[in-house]
Amino acid sequence: MGRLVAQFRIMAKPVLGSMAPSLSRLGFVLFGLILGLLWAYQFAPIRFYDAEPVHLADGYKDQWIKAAAADLASGQEGAQAEAIRKLEDGGIEPEMIVELRDEAQQAGNAGLAGQLDNLLALAETEEVKSNAADQAATIERKPFRSFIFGPVGCILGTVIVGIVLALIGTFYWAVPVGKWAKKPAAVPAGSGGMPLSGATHADRVAAKRAVADQKTDFSAVGETPPVSQHMSTYIQGDDLYDDSFSIETDAGEFLGECGAAISETIGVGDPKKVTAIEVWLFDKNDIRTVTKVMMSEHAFNDQALRTKLAPKGEAVRVEPGGVTTLETQSLRLQARLIDLEYGEGSLPSNSFFQRFSVELAAWPKDDGGAGGDRPNPPEAAAFGDTAELLNL
Repeated sequence: MGRLVAQFRIMAKPVLGSMAPSLSRLGFVLFGLILGLLWAYQFAPIRFYDAEPVHLADGYKDQWIKAAAADLASGQEGAQAEAIRKLEDGGIEPEMIVELRDEAQQAGNAGLAGQLDNLLALAETEEVKSNAADQAATIERKPFRSFIFGPVGCILGTVIVGIVLALIGTFYWAVPVGKWAKKPAAVPAGSGGMPLSGATHADRVAAKRAVADQKTDFSAVGETPPVSQHMSTYIQGDDLYDDSFSIETDAGEFLGECGAAISETIGVGDPKKVTAIEVWLFDKNDIRTVTKVMMSEHAFNDQALRTKLAPKGEAVRVEPGGVTTLETQSLRLQARLIDLEYGEGSLPSNSFFQRFSVELAAWPKDDGGAGGDRPNPPEAAAFGDTAELLNL
């Protein structure tokens, strides 16, 4: 089960997360659905018109034939003309009357069978038969037009409306000019040049580039280089934050996966207020996925929240430069907090992250796994000394 959960975290979760629509988009879809239902049922309901007897369903058409037979059998003045009209308007073919007559005979209804026999003789005359066949042919012609022109009209209409909305959206959001131009959001002092809400793609790229230069150079300080070393950065507004990285040897042998993802949020509203981020390690030679929860100062001191998150993994209080170690059967991962900035607002101080960057470095252990011939990775204390040396 642990292996399946890890594989889901590695492959399916990032893919599904990237495909998940935002709440605003879901709101627009719901609004469009409600508007469409109101329009279809309240303002412009479907109205059927110009229908003829030839369009009757089979059961109703049988009743139409019996009515024509009854008119003919009444013997009243104009009865034959009325029966002929019904036969022609309904597109009644002799085979339909024969089928109904046989059913009446089987049911022992001799009276109805006799009326249908008389109607059959009338329906088999050349003029009536020809006119009825012409009327029946209209069913085959009209639906063909509706099946072609109806969908084509809907598709063209949808395309035109979509193009218009796209142009309007592009004009407003991508090419703001004149009185519609948006003013850039103010950047508060001390935010490192990053806006405090609504992280855009450019914001995330800039944040990742800013911490890329802070990677630990293990070779320079005499340490064994890790087989996997990655930087993972969360910035407020990235509500789908869920990084995962492959751990492989230089020869390309797969050893496992590691990553970081949102673990817990507090408060309400958008963007999410992330108060804990989980760092995890998956080892292909181990059935477990080891996880540690890196918690804000407020979350770490909240016993109820710590109890809630305890099943996810060991709680760790985040501190800049702090190192957390995760170990499996054949892998060791060290997570070093590179950058930390808390958000500000109505929530308690130091309760949610504005920016959070962590370095994930992994080594194979000597006591198992594919990399058994590699030296041990540095201990957490040594890692901390390295961090201090790099920050001098």
